[in-house]
Amino acid sequence: MIVYAKFGMKAFANQLSYRAEVWLRLLGNLVAILIQSEIWRAVLSAGRMDGISLEQMITYSILNTLLLTLMLHHISGKVDESLKSGAIASELIRPLSYPYYLLADGLGRAAYQFVFTVVPSLLIAVLWFGFLPPATATHFLAFLFCLLLAVMLSFLLGYLVSLLAFWLMNHFSLSWILGGFRLVFAGSFIPLWFFPDDWRTLAEWLPFQYLGFIPAAMYLGEIAPAQIPAVLGIGVGWGAALIVLTGWLWHRAVRRLVVQGG
Repeated sequence: MIVYAKFGMKAFANQLSYRAEVWLRLLGNLVAILIQSEIWRAVLSAGRMDGISLEQMITYSILNTLLLTLMLHHISGKVDESLKSGAIASELIRPLSYPYYLLADGLGRAAYQFVFTVVPSLLIAVLWFGFLPPATATHFLAFLFCLLLAVMLSFLLGYLVSLLAFWLMNHFSLSWILGGFRLVFAGSFIPLWFFPDDWRTLAEWLPFQYLGFIPAAMYLGEIAPAQIPAVLGIGVGWGAALIVLTGWLWHRAVRRLVVQGG
């Protein structure tokens, strides 16, 4: 595990070279929060909707904007680059687990984003837009667990896309489809509270809600304490299922690997 920790620290250190990107991400986060806040001010100008207040929606928008910064689904792009360049051949013969290496690299990047993007964005957003405290201590602890779960699920979904690219050799389309599903069914911009019944039922059958809606709803206390164990259990179940699926695909992918490029 020490080896993978070093890979994570190296990824963190490499990101220090892109200091200008920090300012762009910070600006982008604040603009996204501003746009969403103004939209919800207009929508909720007459008062609550389905029991949800404007203050809750502003907090929801802040949480989801910052959560998106920490997600690891973009690791599929790293695998795609290795496939096209042929670098994956040398990476596979290293005396380490390639999936664990990807996870360590992704966590290192996420840690960098947390320190230099999420924390400053949150501090500015709290002062500028306002931010509700967690509903209860129990909900806050459950939120922290949901945050870890969201990061892991985003990694597994991105890893799944990268493995499918071993067969289809078309990372862009797969990544675009994943992004579309995440955009809609994670509830990042429109919470599942406001979905039509059929669409909400569909979203609740998919893991994407754990990437945005569930953590924010948990923080705001919109999930009853009695439901918390079941909600977290289903999320863990999705994680276990994706681990089994990606493990099976990984062994098959290695056996049929075709390296493109140099």
